[in-house]
Amino acid sequence: MDALNHFIRHHTWAVVLSAIICSLIFPSLGLWLKPYLNYLLGFLMFLSCLDLHPTAILQSLTDYRRLTLTLLIIHLVSPALVFALKGYFSDDIFLGLIIVTSIPAGRSAVFLAHIFGGLPLKALVISSISNALSPITVPLIVWMLAQTSIRVDHLQMGSTIIYLVVFPLLAAIIFGRTTPGHTLNRYSPSISVVVLFLIITGIISPIKTVVSHNLLLTLLLTLFSIVLSAINFLLGYLLSPSLPEKITYALTASYKNYTLATLLSLTLFTPTVALPAIAYTIANNLLLIPLQLLQPKSS
Repeated sequence: MDALNHFIRHHTWAVVLSAIICSLIFPSLGLWLKPYLNYLLGFLMFLSCLDLHPTAILQSLTDYRRLTLTLLIIHLVSPALVFALKGYFSDDIFLGLIIVTSIPAGRSAVFLAHIFGGLPLKALVISSISNALSPITVPLIVWMLAQTSIRVDHLQMGSTIIYLVVFPLLAAIIFGRTTPGHTLNRYSPSISVVVLFLIITGIISPIKTVVSHNLLLTLLLTLFSIVLSAINFLLGYLLSPSLPEKITYALTASYKNYTLATLLSLTLFTPTVALPAIAYTIANNLLLIPLQLLQPKSS
């Protein structure tokens, strides 16, 4: 079991690549998984928080300068770049890009920080604050830059954050102190990789038809999303001299809650508006490949 745990943990990139390919070749699996995405995200958060402690969470809030800068990178840098290039996109694609770039940090950043040698605690704090602000920041940024008013149920989004962040966090803190909790935490990174595979498949598969009908556009959007993600990653990486903090800020600044972006786009607009969210999903996870391959083997 330890050998399998080590193999999966150090080949996350292969699992991610397999999920993207599987979601396009076998979309029926993703369609089956779609209703369970929120549960999978909550379970992923639970696994990522098994070794966290409340006092450490409070201590991490003292570094408010870097915390604020990371939040600004998450919510404003990419939307500003997209707005500067507005003339190169159709209205639907521009709107989709503004939505996905203004969306909060992905909760998966917590588990990714754990795997890639970052600080899961800081990633948890940043992603939680980012998601808590999203009922205000996302509609505001979209309205300001795309001149479109998107209707977001603030109460529903707040409840979703509680179910997907607060409840798993409290459950993990309690369960993590037990003997079974310590055992589960030992294998949590590898289990999380499997859960991430299911999440990626469940996100991409449902609009596989739209992707297949717009292959060139999807490819170009993916390349553009890679550039945007890389810029955010670099800016986050430069925020601290400490390598674990560099990795943490870089991951939280660049890894988006693309599930929320996809759901918003599909629910409020047309499938074409959701294409940038799918491109960002592919781009975010493709960038994990070089990050994994460049990671020291001893980590």
